[in-house]
Amino acid sequence: MSLDPPKVLLEQSFLLALTNPLAARHDIAVTAYLELVDQYEREAVLLVAVSDHLRPWQPGRRHGVLAPVDVLHVGHQHRRVARRMVAEPDFDVALSLTMCERERVQRVATFDDRFRSYALDCMPD
Repeated sequence: MSLDPPKVLLEQSFLLALTNPLAARHDIAVTAYLELVDQYEREAVLLVAVSDHLRPWQPGRRHGVLAPVDVLHVGHQHRRVARRMVAEPDFDVALSLTMCERERVQRVATFDDRFRSYALDCMPD
């Protein structure tokens, strides 16, 4: 049994909706994120995101809305696996899936329906 709570990946589409007040699904993302932060504060989950997808918010991220989010650092081997993924031709999606597998992430906050084709618990509904 692991002492670490389960990880929830904040996927790129979710990050974009969460941080852009003009995004069509911003309100849904905020509501879902507040629930996740509550779970994080109770130490029920760890919030994570792929380093490449956090890059736009890197300056000042430690003090902003994404402060609770840990970085899944992408290495050369992860990029190589993602590039070779035949089932998913979109590199960003393939990279997220690769990191989910490597980090044993089962739950994903996403607005990208492609993730629902995989053995992942996707939210919000």
